[in-house]
Amino acid sequence: MTWLRFLKPSVASAIDWWTARFASFAWRFTVLFTGILLLLISAIIFVLYQLSIGEISRSKQQQLNLIAQQQQLLAGQLQYSEFLQQLSLQAEQSRDWIIAYQDSEVALGDLSRVPSHLQGCPDLSSFLVAQGDDLRVYSGCIVTLAQGTLLVAFDEEDLYFLQQRFINASLVSLLLTIILGGFSGRYLSKQLLRRIKRFNQAAAVVQGGNWSARVPSTGRGDEFDLLASNINRMLTQLEHSFQAVSGVTDAIAHDLRTPLGRLRLALESAITQTPQEPITATTLEPMLKELDDILHTFSSMLELSRLEHKQARSSFQEVDLQKIADDAIELLQPIVQDRQQSILLDASGVTTIKGDRSLVFRALFNTLENASKYGGNGATLKLSLNAMGFTVADNGPGIATEFHDKVFQRLYRLESSRTTPGYGLGLPLVKAIAEFHGGDVELSNLSPGLTVTVRFRKDRSISANGRETVGTTAAFD
Repeated sequence: MTWLRFLKPSVASAIDWWTARFASFAWRFTVLFTGILLLLISAIIFVLYQLSIGEISRSKQQQLNLIAQQQQLLAGQLQYSEFLQQLSLQAEQSRDWIIAYQDSEVALGDLSRVPSHLQGCPDLSSFLVAQGDDLRVYSGCIVTLAQGTLLVAFDEEDLYFLQQRFINASLVSLLLTIILGGFSGRYLSKQLLRRIKRFNQAAAVVQGGNWSARVPSTGRGDEFDLLASNINRMLTQLEHSFQAVSGVTDAIAHDLRTPLGRLRLALESAITQTPQEPITATTLEPMLKELDDILHTFSSMLELSRLEHKQARSSFQEVDLQKIADDAIELLQPIVQDRQQSILLDASGVTTIKGDRSLVFRALFNTLENASKYGGNGATLKLSLNAMGFTVADNGPGIATEFHDKVFQRLYRLESSRTTPGYGLGLPLVKAIAEFHGGDVELSNLSPGLTVTVRFRKDRSISANGRETVGTTAAFD
């Protein structure tokens, strides 16, 4: 058993090598691909064998059985002498067959005697026949007649050599298949791994903190390009989200620092003056106002988050935009009058939309309030209602085109509006409400002025007569 001790480390090394290799995707893919190719070629070889050599072998067996049955039938119909005569004649004429007969007195046919170890038809047995200096292999069977034994056999040498050639050709084909499958599988797996490596490289760059990394595309339009496109879109959204979070953080630090600082100074002043003068309601009211503004800002941010993640609970119903517009204008009228502004309402062809009344009112009021706040004194605001939502236009300074997307970010404010009260949540909330209803918000410049188009539905709305119709954004005069 000494050799087993020397063999054991070799077997363990072979198992470790195979396990390490099989852990690689390239190796597994190559083995799987080669295995499938081998099974396919083996099935083709089997079918070809059955259609060629197998068919020849079956054909010879059928002919042998027919000859044996024929002679058995003739033995029962002819006189014994006539049967022997025709048997001798047929044995002379059959070059590819051995037909022999033997009884207790005579032996006819191609053999001097019938071998005794052969099986009865249709079972075949192989035996050797000497032909000159050559020995040939025959396959045949015997039929026991009334007065003797009949042998029918065919030459198996040619079929045997044909089988050997076919087997050799099959082995060569399988060997070539293994070699071709190995190289092809290795090449294909390397191609796949090269594509996957690009995904891993992009993921590593993103993990390192560089959100601008993208997965390269080959332009072939295959599944990997589709996956790369989806991952790149996801990375773009994540990059925008992180930029938005960073912007919100900066905006909170910048915009909330001022009211919190004022509140702290007021509290500090109240504390220092407490021994000389008691704290009154007049002293606390500005502090409460500052706190209310801060709490309102955070409430708006929470509401915005719920709307963006479709977590707000709302039941849609038919909403009359004109009634909401009248309420919003009435509520905003004192502010508009203080700024010497005017609001024009265009409600021609108004339809009733499906939505949440309070959210629709919030969106319309915020849009009007924004236009009034940043339109400047003496500005003219035009509110137009249409089948999809509403449009607010003003003749104020407007917003530069490069900032149209940024004003929808939370707490984002233009430098020119830093001195105006507010926290930059008006338009983001309007956009969230529109998207919550399945719509969108679009900004366009009027030079001077700005147009804000709010659509609550992109596909359909409900008209005044209760029918669903396709709506379009109404144009301004």
